[in-house]
Amino acid sequence: MRQDFIISISLFAGTCDLVTGLMLIFAPEATLALMHVPAVQDPVFLRFVGCFVSVVGLSYFVGLFSWWYDGKLTRLRTVWELTALFRLAAASFVAIQVTKHALSWRWLGVPLVDGFWCLLQAHLLYRGIFDKPANEDGSRA
Repeated sequence: MRQDFIISISLFAGTCDLVTGLMLIFAPEATLALMHVPAVQDPVFLRFVGCFVSVVGLSYFVGLFSWWYDGKLTRLRTVWELTALFRLAAASFVAIQVTKHALSWRWLGVPLVDGFWCLLQAHLLYRGIFDKPANEDGSRA
């Protein structure tokens, strides 16, 4: 059950970021339209951001493949720790830019989504989702 939950979250978050990043690289105008965000003059920086977003998504798959290959959760746990930090940085930056009116309010979807994933991952990490399950007597396996 715990493993299925970890796999599901990792696959969903990783796929969303990987697809969004690739869309920002190869179809930035269409991606902004799907987000209901105003178009930009030169999409080169969106493509640059797309590179980073897609690699964040890909990192979940690296952690999952590592777990599948060697049976250890350490790399996937590290992926969750790092992507939570990346998401906190992205959410904070975009939210600040919206409050300064440097970005349209329509960009608020980015900090909401990244903030959600950051908080979920941080909460589950804090709760010990990657720790070994407890035995019946409460001790760790």
